Amino acid sequence: MPSAHPYRWWGMFEPTESKVPLRDRDQPVALSGSALDQLANTCALQWFLGREVKADAPATAAQGFGNVVHVLADEVASGHTPADLDVLMERLDSVWNALAFDAPWKSEQEKENARVALERFLQWHVMDRAGRTPVASEHDFDVTLEAGDYEVRIRGQMDRVEADGDGRAYVVDFKTGKQAPSAKEVERHPQLAVYQLAVAEGAVDDVFDGTRPGPGGAELVQLRQGAAKRDGGETLPKVQAQEPPEGSGSATCWPRPPGRSSTNGSGRPRASTAPTAPSGPRAAPGPRAGTSSNDRRGAFASPVSACD
Repeated sequence: MPSAHPYRWWGMFEPTESKVPLRDRDQPVALSGSALDQLANTCALQWFLGREVKADAPATAAQGFGNVVHVLADEVASGHTPADLDVLMERLDSVWNALAFDAPWKSEQEKENARVALERFLQWHVMDRAGRTPVASEHDFDVTLEAGDYEVRIRGQMDRVEADGDGRAYVVDFKTGKQAPSAKEVERHPQLAVYQLAVAEGAVDDVFDGTRPGPGGAELVQLRQGAAKRDGGETLPKVQAQEPPEGSGSATCWPRPPGRSSTNGSGRPRASTAPTAPSGPRAAPGPRAGTSSNDRRGAFASPVSACD
């Protein structure tokens, strides 16, 4: 009955208040890059209910689509799977039926979209990207920052970390959504900005042989969307780049203010003083895979698990 619908229940009783705090106020707020993007651009209440109250809705087929594509991209980057579309499609076939689509035609449509996304990824993966060299894939990081009187813990995963010709760290984030931000929005994109700040605070030191690289920029790689004709056309993904922060020159080590501590990608504490800057540009290290996420790696056991 319409009169019994829950939307009519509001205001029937006085608001209640929890006797137990939802979180310890003395502990830093924990955010990921995607969570900060949600806070800034989507809905703060949605972030609170999902991340703090843990009242997330069940994972959707769209999330499963993204998880599977991310896992396959990681397997190629880490050398566990060859950069071959036929091989990737065999891997995709092995898990695709576990995704819950509303209708068979929708499953077939999205599977074709996944094939196109993977083909674009492979084209991007093998092209020359301004001389950048991959150093880590699905790299876990965990750093603590100061925001006024508060500490904020930033943790998550960087889909791809690359070294540019000047030894700086460049972060790549693969996107499988249907919408892309505008060029103006990318300039101040919270997720990319957080990744660059995390780089400056030691998030990728462990994949740069223990030295502190400066942030060299970051980009969104839109695997569902083809590039403009001038950028290579539909066979390549749309790439949206964010410039590095001002003052982050080549091979620059960003000093940390006294008393601030952070952790590296493996969660080990780091000293509160920054290492000495290398003399001159460093040679880019060879490819090295980062740590894999349990939630994304688990996509081949349960492809609808949530991901950042």
